[in-house]
Amino acid sequence: MKKQYIIDFLNKNELSDISEIQYKKGTIALKFKYYYDDVEMQAATSYANEEGDFKQNKEEWYEEFFLPYLSDISADNVEDIMEECAEELEIEYEFIGCDISQDAYEFNEFAVVFYAEDSNVEIDDILMELDF
Repeated sequence: MKKQYIIDFLNKNELSDISEIQYKKGTIALKFKYYYDDVEMQAATSYANEEGDFKQNKEEWYEEFFLPYLSDISADNVEDIMEECAEELEIEYEFIGCDISQDAYEFNEFAVVFYAEDSNVEIDDILMELDF
């Protein structure tokens, strides 16, 4: 597999702080951050304000509306990026994102494992081994 191509592809798609994680031979495991832009932050704020009855600084406002909206945005965008990369290289992938907290919601952290189509890779095994 083309590790540097994948890293460059992720960088070109504005994923940041990319680092390799040691995993199984024949796979490429990476972790990275997805930083939200101003438009995404404004959309999450507007959504939370429209849908919730909570004041902006209340924990419920964050936990029930603002943070889930951001999490969905990043997961959808990362899914699109991973899918495009995997299709170009004719490989498979599995990824997972961390939970976002009130204290650090300017980005979401993800881990991805790319592997050959005929590999026997289980996402649960990956998550346990990566301790992510």
